[in-house]
Amino acid sequence: MKKTIILSLLSVSVATAGYATTLSSSGAGKLAAVPMALEKKNTTDFNVRITLVDIYGNPLSGSSGLRGFWARNEATGEYFYPGGREDEDKFEALPSGTYTFGAYPGAWDGAVQKTVTLSSSEVGPDGYIVVQLTYWVE
Repeated sequence: MKKTIILSLLSVSVATAGYATTLSSSGAGKLAAVPMALEKKNTTDFNVRITLVDIYGNPLSGSSGLRGFWARNEATGEYFYPGGREDEDKFEALPSGTYTFGAYPGAWDGAVQKTVTLSSSEVGPDGYIVVQLTYWVE
């Protein structure tokens, strides 16, 4: 019986630990319990499209030997990869932040990495931020 009561109290204390106590807007003396899980993150997601340009800034014509693209969040170190074959140059719903974009090099070619801070002012009419990587060939 004692074990049942102790376990019951323990489970109640664990269940209430997930709630934060905040002051309500109606008065300083009143407290309201708000589940932490219901708090919203205040982040914006961005879509990014990679384009390749030559050393003069001209768009790359034809194909390249690059084996794909990647993005690294500079704050967290987390890597992101684009969608499937048809969207191999598009990153969908990247959380806001600063990213370094790069490409996996081919046998004789590659692309220069670029660090970009994603912002709403950079979003184009198609809903994508365009990141241009400079393509090189040996």
